[in-house]
Amino acid sequence: MNAIFAIAHKDLRLMFRDRGDVFFTFVFPVILAIFFGFVFGGNGKSSTIELALTVESDSRLAAGIAADLARDASFDVTRFDTRAQAVDAVRRGKASAAVILPASMQDGLDGIFAGKSIPIDAIVDPARRAEAGLIQGKLNELAFRQFPDMLTDGPQMTKFFAGARASLIQAEQLTPTQRLAISGLLAAGDTFTKSLGKSTATTTQPASTWSPIAVTVAELPARTGLPRSSFDVTFPQGTVWGLAGCIGAFASSIVLERSRGTLNRLRLAPIGRVHLLAGKGLACFTTALLVQALLVGLAVVGFGSSIAQPVMLLVACCAAAFAFSGLAMMLAGFCRTEAEANGAGRGAILILAMIGGGTIPLFFMPPLLKTLSFGSPFRWAIAAMEGPFWRDTPIAEQTTPLLVLLAIGVGGFVVGCRAIGRPFAG
Repeated sequence: MNAIFAIAHKDLRLMFRDRGDVFFTFVFPVILAIFFGFVFGGNGKSSTIELALTVESDSRLAAGIAADLARDASFDVTRFDTRAQAVDAVRRGKASAAVILPASMQDGLDGIFAGKSIPIDAIVDPARRAEAGLIQGKLNELAFRQFPDMLTDGPQMTKFFAGARASLIQAEQLTPTQRLAISGLLAAGDTFTKSLGKSTATTTQPASTWSPIAVTVAELPARTGLPRSSFDVTFPQGTVWGLAGCIGAFASSIVLERSRGTLNRLRLAPIGRVHLLAGKGLACFTTALLVQALLVGLAVVGFGSSIAQPVMLLVACCAAAFAFSGLAMMLAGFCRTEAEANGAGRGAILILAMIGGGTIPLFFMPPLLKTLSFGSPFRWAIAAMEGPFWRDTPIAEQTTPLLVLLAIGVGGFVVGCRAIGRPFAG
């Protein structure tokens, strides 16, 4: 064990002496995390938005909006029975937003002339903040689209005008002149809608002047009362770039020692190949934990983030560090020269990062790239960290990314050990 710790100590000292490795491992991911944090505070849109829909109202208006949402090509709608289930789907990343058509929609419709509005609630995933405006605009559009049908629905309009007259009586802030004017408007509207036939209800203009819609868009509620920001989302993304820096730094170091004969000289000492690679893997693992601690600490202290599940976040960080240490060993085994490690090796890392959500969020990608992203360790590292960091995902649902990361690490070490050991054969 002393030999393992000695080799790890030596590799850590060498890594911190290289300014380039220190920059790409510790400074560059911080810059990326802060940059994308500001970027995702702005506006944007995606081709398809996953919606979790809950219909609490039994009104015709709610049924019409729900049907239009299901038919709209901009949305992929999944129905949930309760508001809590829909919000939980957003928290777990299964949906971009939750849309709730509350039971109070009918009350808002009946009380329009008393200053009420028809409420619609939307809860947006912080990672999809850029789409909040699109969701709000679509909900307003679909709500107003229901009014032509309502104008020709005799029982519905009779109920509406009856409720409006009741609200008018209770509206104490109105002057006598205003009451008289609104009473005349209600009488005229009642007469007009009764005269409409199904074939003449083709315009939305009458509805838009006296049927306001109130769409409330909010983000997932914070767990501990601390303000949620876009940095909760982007710091896990920045962390995996630090892990990528570890791969590049240690893979290049091993390849350099291999090309200079340092590994051969170390083999002359009473150190086995497994001990040698275990020491180098430990150094990479330690550096990966340090960079993750730096990013998480900066997010909490500097940007007001809060950790939902600290213990599980520590487990996720260890799993990610192990996976990327294994990848460093595998990359070192495949590369014969330092130029290959710095060129082709870092290029492969960049490609995996791009398709894994390290640069462009997965929800902006077309279906093909989303499918390919399952082969990237970056995707699994981000998923493993987001669950305990801010999504507060149930522990049972966090096992898949953790197991995938462990498998990547084991596979990387096995392949790397065999590949690196080939020059020593014979």
